[in-house]
Amino acid sequence: MDVRPVGRKGIYEDIVLQIRAMIDRGELKPGDRLPSERRLAAMFSVSRNTVREAIKALSENGLLESRQGAGTFVKEADGESFANIFAGAIFRGQPGVRDIFEVRKLIEPEIAALAARNASPGDIFRFEAVLTEQEAAVEVGRSGRFFDQRFHELLAEASGNAVLREIVGALHDDLTESRSDGLQSLERQEASLAAHRAVFEAVKNGHVMQAEKAMRDHLDEVESIVFSGNR
Repeated sequence: MDVRPVGRKGIYEDIVLQIRAMIDRGELKPGDRLPSERRLAAMFSVSRNTVREAIKALSENGLLESRQGAGTFVKEADGESFANIFAGAIFRGQPGVRDIFEVRKLIEPEIAALAARNASPGDIFRFEAVLTEQEAAVEVGRSGRFFDQRFHELLAEASGNAVLREIVGALHDDLTESRSDGLQSLERQEASLAAHRAVFEAVKNGHVMQAEKAMRDHLDEVESIVFSGNR
């Protein structure tokens, strides 16, 4: 595995992004066994606890699985799903950021509405945790990109709709092109955090229409920042 040392203890999102990228590039294939926690900690120059956090996040996203007494493996695909076929059909055209925003504005307000209707207490706890981490990252000037991505993934999970959850997972990398490091200005990160909190409050209180509107407003605001040149 060719990895870049993280260099700062407690920062697990960079590990998540690096392993995810290796899976996307085919450097790690379904069924491949990851190095031990001790070895990964040495490779990334972090603690074993940080490695465990990254593995947990990747496992929750369905990319890794831990097998008792055997280690951690890249999860085998359960055949080609509808979502993967759908994603492949769309993204063979290599859309630009504007195309991606159009897709996001079509599906994400509806996902937020469903999350407001169906979110469990466990979902609410996970939202609160990721928003706390995003706020801490923004306060110290770190990129909140990982937490931005995770918030939208949690919404899809909380929606209770398995197809939407699969689609968001399958389209993740392309949908998050609009969250790339080059677009992560302080203005955008602060706007993203405030908007996420507005969506979360609506979801937590079960306000379906408010959640949908808050997500639509969020995407309109981010789109305006991205295309106004405020980077």
